[in-house]
Amino acid sequence: MSEADAKRERIKAKVAASQERLTRDSAALPVASRRANLPDAYPPEDYRSLAAEYPLLTVAAGIGAGLLIGALVPKRFGGKLGKRALAIATVAGELGLAYGKHASNAALEAGQEGLAKAGEASAPLRRKAVRMAGSAGGSARSTGLAVAREVLKLATRIRK
Repeated sequence: MSEADAKRERIKAKVAASQERLTRDSAALPVASRRANLPDAYPPEDYRSLAAEYPLLTVAAGIGAGLLIGALVPKRFGGKLGKRALAIATVAGELGLAYGKHASNAALEAGQEGLAKAGEASAPLRRKAVRMAGSAGGSARSTGLAVAREVLKLATRIRK
């Protein structure tokens, strides 16, 4: 037997002994437990998914950012900004009311045109058009009132 063959045999014996130790010791080792997939196990794809996963954290971050900006902005600037915001809110409210009235009038005109086109044979269609025009007018009116209410709330908050 040559020296290379003897070396090869020693290496084979060491590998076999190591394999035997691994199989013998692996039975004594505890089995590693698998972790359950948590909802936040992976990083969020964008800010929307992050906000969807943590809504309270999002609200707290918004409040914190508002407080920080409020502390950094001088009071005179806030007063001017408040007056401008109040003016803009008032204009927006007036535009909302005007838009609501315009939509209501357009819906009523469309309903009247639909009634004029419908003949005696289309009575169910006329009733449906009247109902739709009434609901469109009511929804436009309620939308205008909701915008006006929000503007008034905003204006009272700014004045405080």
